[in-house]
Amino acid sequence: MSSRDAGTKAVARALTVLELFDERTERLTPTEVAAALGVHRSTASRVLATLAHHRLVEADREAGGYVLGLGLVSLAGHVFNRFPVWAVGRSIVRELRNATGETAWLGILDGDEVVYIDQASSPHVRVRADWVGRRQTLTAAVTGAVLLAFQDTEVIEELLRAGRSDGEPAAQSLHASELATIRASGQLARYEDPTSGHAVVAAPVRDHRGTVVAALSLSGLRDRIDLARFDDELIPATRRAATRISEELGHAGANR
Repeated sequence: MSSRDAGTKAVARALTVLELFDERTERLTPTEVAAALGVHRSTASRVLATLAHHRLVEADREAGGYVLGLGLVSLAGHVFNRFPVWAVGRSIVRELRNATGETAWLGILDGDEVVYIDQASSPHVRVRADWVGRRQTLTAAVTGAVLLAFQDTEVIEELLRAGRSDGEPAAQSLHASELATIRASGQLARYEDPTSGHAVVAAPVRDHRGTVVAALSLSGLRDRIDLARFDDELIPATRRAATRISEELGHAGANR
Protein backbone atom coordinates (compact mmCIF):
# COMPACT_ATOMS: atom_id res chain seq x y z
CA MET A 1 0.00 0.00 0.00
CA SER A 2 1.37 3.42 -0.97
CA SER A 3 1.80 6.15 1.64
CA ARG A 4 -1.00 8.07 -0.07
CA ASP A 5 -3.39 5.12 0.18
CA ALA A 6 -2.39 4.57 3.80
CA GLY A 7 -3.10 8.22 4.58
CA THR A 8 -6.50 8.05 2.91
CA LYS A 9 -7.36 4.92 4.87
CA ALA A 10 -6.33 6.56 8.15
CA VAL A 11 -8.52 9.57 7.45
CA ALA A 12 -11.45 7.31 6.57
CA ARG A 13 -11.02 5.42 9.83
CA ALA A 14 -10.95 8.63 11.85
CA LEU A 15 -14.11 9.91 10.20
CA THR A 16 -15.83 6.57 10.74
CA VAL A 17 -15.02 6.78 14.45
CA LEU A 18 -16.63 10.22 14.70
CA GLU A 19 -19.72 8.90 12.91
CA LEU A 20 -20.08 6.15 15.52
CA PHE A 21 -21.15 8.74 18.08
CA ASP A 22 -24.85 9.57 18.12
CA GLU A 23 -27.68 10.21 20.59
CA ARG A 24 -27.56 6.55 21.64
CA THR A 25 -23.76 6.29 21.78
CA GLU A 26 -22.19 9.10 23.77
CA ARG A 27 -19.10 7.16 24.87
CA LEU A 28 -16.85 4.62 23.13
CA THR A 29 -13.97 2.47 24.34
CA PRO A 30 -11.00 1.41 22.19
CA THR A 31 -12.37 -2.13 22.23
CA GLU A 32 -15.74 -0.97 20.88
CA VAL A 33 -14.05 1.13 18.20
CA ALA A 34 -11.84 -1.79 17.20
CA ALA A 35 -14.89 -4.01 16.78
CA ALA A 36 -16.69 -1.40 14.69
CA LEU A 37 -13.69 -0.80 12.43
CA GLY A 38 -12.60 -4.42 12.23
CA VAL A 39 -9.07 -3.61 13.42
CA HIS A 40 -6.85 -4.47 16.38
CA ARG A 41 -7.40 -2.62 19.64
CA SER A 42 -3.97 -0.99 19.34
CA THR A 43 -4.96 0.51 15.97
CA ALA A 44 -8.22 1.82 17.42
CA SER A 45 -6.30 3.35 20.32
CA ARG A 46 -4.00 5.18 17.90
CA VAL A 47 -6.95 6.57 15.95
CA LEU A 48 -8.59 7.79 19.16
CA ALA A 49 -5.31 9.32 20.36
CA THR A 50 -4.96 11.24 17.10
CA LEU A 51 -8.54 12.53 17.34
CA ALA A 52 -7.92 13.50 20.97
CA HIS A 53 -4.79 15.42 19.97
CA HIS A 54 -6.97 17.55 17.69
CA ARG A 55 -9.65 17.88 20.41
CA LEU A 56 -12.24 16.06 18.31
CA VAL A 57 -12.65 13.50 21.09
CA GLU A 58 -11.51 13.53 24.70
CA ALA A 59 -10.90 10.86 27.31
CA ASP A 60 -13.58 10.45 29.97
CA ARG A 61 -11.41 9.96 33.05
CA GLU A 62 -14.28 9.02 35.34
CA ALA A 63 -16.38 6.66 33.23
CA GLY A 64 -13.64 5.49 30.87
CA GLY A 65 -13.62 5.56 27.10
CA TYR A 66 -13.88 8.61 24.89
CA VAL A 67 -16.54 11.24 24.26
CA LEU A 68 -16.81 13.88 21.56
CA GLY A 69 -14.49 16.83 22.15
CA LEU A 70 -14.92 20.58 22.27
CA GLY A 71 -12.96 20.97 19.06
CA LEU A 72 -16.13 19.92 17.25
CA VAL A 73 -17.98 22.86 18.77
CA SER A 74 -15.62 25.28 17.03
CA LEU A 75 -16.09 23.46 13.74
CA ALA A 76 -19.88 23.45 14.18
CA GLY A 77 -19.82 27.18 14.82
CA HIS A 78 -18.07 27.75 11.50
CA VAL A 79 -20.72 25.64 9.76
CA PHE A 80 -23.66 27.45 11.37
CA ASN A 81 -22.15 30.82 10.50
CA ARG A 82 -22.62 29.91 6.83
CA PHE A 83 -26.39 30.04 7.34
CA PRO A 84 -27.82 33.56 7.79
CA VAL A 85 -31.04 32.04 9.14
CA TRP A 86 -29.11 30.72 12.15
CA ALA A 87 -27.36 34.02 12.78
CA VAL A 88 -30.55 36.10 12.73
CA GLY A 89 -32.85 33.43 14.12
CA ARG A 90 -31.06 32.49 17.36
CA SER A 91 -32.30 35.44 19.39
CA ILE A 92 -35.85 35.11 18.05
CA VAL A 93 -35.92 31.39 18.87
CA ARG A 94 -35.07 32.27 22.47
CA GLU A 95 -37.61 35.08 22.58
CA LEU A 96 -40.28 32.62 21.43
CA ARG A 97 -39.26 30.18 24.17
CA ASN A 98 -39.27 32.94 26.80
CA ALA A 99 -42.66 34.27 25.72
CA THR A 100 -44.39 30.88 25.69
CA GLY A 101 -42.39 28.78 28.13
CA GLU A 102 -42.24 25.98 25.55
CA THR A 103 -39.38 24.46 23.56
CA ALA A 104 -38.55 26.10 20.22
CA TRP A 105 -36.53 24.63 17.34
CA LEU A 106 -35.13 25.88 14.06
CA GLY A 107 -34.57 23.31 11.33
CA ILE A 108 -33.23 23.40 7.78
CA LEU A 109 -33.46 21.04 4.82
CA ASP A 110 -30.60 18.70 3.94
CA GLY A 111 -31.53 16.24 1.22
CA ASP A 112 -34.46 14.18 2.47
CA GLU A 113 -33.91 15.14 6.11
CA VAL A 114 -34.43 18.04 8.47
CA VAL A 115 -31.36 19.12 10.46
CA TYR A 116 -31.97 21.05 13.66
CA ILE A 117 -29.57 24.00 13.86
CA ASP A 118 -30.91 25.70 16.97
CA GLN A 119 -32.98 24.90 20.05
CA ALA A 120 -34.22 26.77 23.10
CA SER A 121 -35.51 24.35 25.74
CA SER A 122 -38.53 24.92 27.93
CA PRO A 123 -37.72 25.55 31.60
CA HIS A 124 -40.47 23.04 32.42
CA VAL A 125 -38.61 20.13 30.82
CA ARG A 126 -37.05 17.87 33.45
CA VAL A 127 -34.73 15.95 31.14
CA ARG A 128 -33.46 18.19 28.37
CA ALA A 129 -32.56 16.52 25.10
CA ASP A 130 -30.31 18.55 22.84
CA TRP A 131 -31.49 18.17 19.25
CA VAL A 132 -29.00 20.59 17.68
CA GLY A 133 -27.25 18.72 14.89
CA ARG A 134 -29.71 15.84 14.91
CA ARG A 135 -31.55 14.70 11.82
CA GLN A 136 -35.01 13.37 11.09
CA THR A 137 -36.66 12.17 7.92
CA LEU A 138 -38.88 14.94 6.55
CA THR A 139 -42.00 12.85 6.98
CA ALA A 140 -41.21 12.07 10.64
CA ALA A 141 -41.68 15.50 12.21
CA VAL A 142 -43.80 18.62 11.96
CA THR A 143 -40.71 20.70 11.19
CA GLY A 144 -39.76 18.41 8.33
CA ALA A 145 -43.31 18.32 6.97
CA VAL A 146 -43.34 22.11 6.68
CA LEU A 147 -40.02 22.07 4.83
CA LEU A 148 -41.26 19.31 2.53
CA ALA A 149 -44.51 21.12 1.74
CA PHE A 150 -42.68 23.95 -0.01
CA GLN A 151 -40.45 21.81 -2.23
CA ASP A 152 -41.00 21.26 -5.94
CA THR A 153 -43.81 18.87 -6.84
CA GLU A 154 -41.38 16.30 -8.25
CA VAL A 155 -39.34 16.31 -5.04
CA ILE A 156 -42.47 15.93 -2.90
CA GLU A 157 -43.75 12.99 -4.95
CA GLU A 158 -40.38 11.24 -4.84
CA LEU A 159 -40.02 11.60 -1.07
CA LEU A 160 -43.58 10.52 -0.38
CA ARG A 161 -43.07 7.43 -2.53
CA ALA A 162 -39.83 6.61 -0.77
CA GLY A 163 -41.48 6.86 2.64
CA ARG A 164 -39.44 6.57 5.79
CA SER A 165 -35.88 5.29 5.60
CA ASP A 166 -34.53 5.64 9.14
CA GLY A 167 -36.08 2.49 10.57
CA GLU A 168 -38.47 4.28 12.91
CA PRO A 169 -42.18 3.45 12.78
CA ALA A 170 -44.26 6.00 10.91
CA ALA A 171 -46.89 7.26 13.34
CA GLN A 172 -48.70 9.13 10.59
CA SER A 173 -48.12 9.13 6.87
CA LEU A 174 -48.04 12.41 5.02
CA HIS A 175 -50.20 12.88 1.97
CA ALA A 176 -50.05 15.41 -0.84
CA SER A 177 -53.34 16.89 0.35
CA GLU A 178 -51.91 17.61 3.80
CA LEU A 179 -48.86 19.27 2.27
CA ALA A 180 -51.15 21.41 0.12
CA THR A 181 -52.97 22.50 3.28
CA ILE A 182 -49.64 23.47 4.86
CA ARG A 183 -48.75 25.58 1.83
CA ALA A 184 -52.14 27.31 1.86
CA SER A 185 -52.22 28.00 5.61
CA GLY A 186 -48.53 28.70 6.17
CA GLN A 187 -48.35 26.35 9.14
CA LEU A 188 -48.76 22.83 10.46
CA ALA A 189 -50.36 22.54 13.89
CA ARG A 190 -51.08 19.30 15.72
CA TYR A 191 -52.57 19.48 19.18
CA GLU A 192 -51.59 15.83 19.66
CA ASP A 193 -48.67 14.94 17.45
CA PRO A 194 -48.75 11.18 16.72
CA THR A 195 -44.98 10.88 16.97
CA SER A 196 -44.28 12.74 20.22
CA GLY A 197 -47.71 13.08 21.79
CA HIS A 198 -46.97 16.77 22.29
CA ALA A 199 -48.79 19.83 21.06
CA VAL A 200 -46.64 21.02 18.14
CA VAL A 201 -46.80 23.83 15.61
CA ALA A 202 -44.36 24.79 12.85
CA ALA A 203 -44.19 27.64 10.35
CA PRO A 204 -41.94 28.33 7.35
CA VAL A 205 -39.10 30.84 7.28
CA ARG A 206 -38.39 32.58 3.97
CA ASP A 207 -35.39 34.46 2.64
CA HIS A 208 -35.29 37.62 0.53
CA ARG A 209 -36.30 35.65 -2.58
CA GLY A 210 -39.34 34.16 -0.88
CA THR A 211 -37.74 30.71 -0.76
CA VAL A 212 -38.46 28.61 2.33
CA VAL A 213 -35.03 28.12 3.92
CA ALA A 214 -36.03 26.88 7.37
CA ALA A 215 -38.93 25.96 9.62
CA LEU A 216 -39.54 27.24 13.13
CA SER A 217 -41.39 24.92 15.51
CA LEU A 218 -42.74 25.05 19.05
CA SER A 219 -43.58 22.03 21.18
CA GLY A 220 -44.96 21.40 24.65
CA LEU A 221 -46.64 18.77 26.80
CA ARG A 222 -50.41 18.66 26.42
CA ASP A 223 -50.98 18.45 30.18
CA ARG A 224 -49.68 22.03 30.32
CA ILE A 225 -51.37 23.28 27.15
CA ASP A 226 -55.12 23.32 26.66
CA LEU A 227 -56.59 23.62 23.19
CA ALA A 228 -57.59 27.26 23.65
CA ARG A 229 -54.04 28.27 24.58
CA PHE A 230 -52.66 26.24 21.69
CA ASP A 231 -54.95 27.94 19.17
CA ASP A 232 -54.96 31.46 20.62
CA GLU A 233 -51.39 31.82 21.89
CA LEU A 234 -48.88 29.25 20.69
CA ILE A 235 -49.83 29.05 17.01
CA PRO A 236 -49.92 32.85 16.51
CA ALA A 237 -46.69 33.31 18.50
CA THR A 238 -44.87 30.77 16.34
CA ARG A 239 -46.12 32.35 13.13
CA ARG A 240 -45.11 35.83 14.28
CA ALA A 241 -41.64 34.62 15.22
CA ALA A 242 -41.20 32.88 11.85
CA THR A 243 -42.31 36.08 10.12
CA ARG A 244 -39.79 38.12 12.10
CA ILE A 245 -36.94 35.82 11.08
CA SER A 246 -38.13 36.03 7.47
CA GLU A 247 -38.18 39.83 7.65
CA GLU A 248 -34.64 39.84 9.06
CA LEU A 249 -33.63 37.79 6.02
CA GLY A 250 -35.17 40.38 3.71
CA HIS A 251 -38.54 38.77 2.98
CA ALA A 252 -41.24 41.41 2.56
CA GLY A 253 -44.34 39.39 1.66
CA ALA A 254 -46.85 37.42 3.69
CA ASN A 255 -45.14 34.45 5.35
CA ARG A 256 -47.05 31.69 3.56
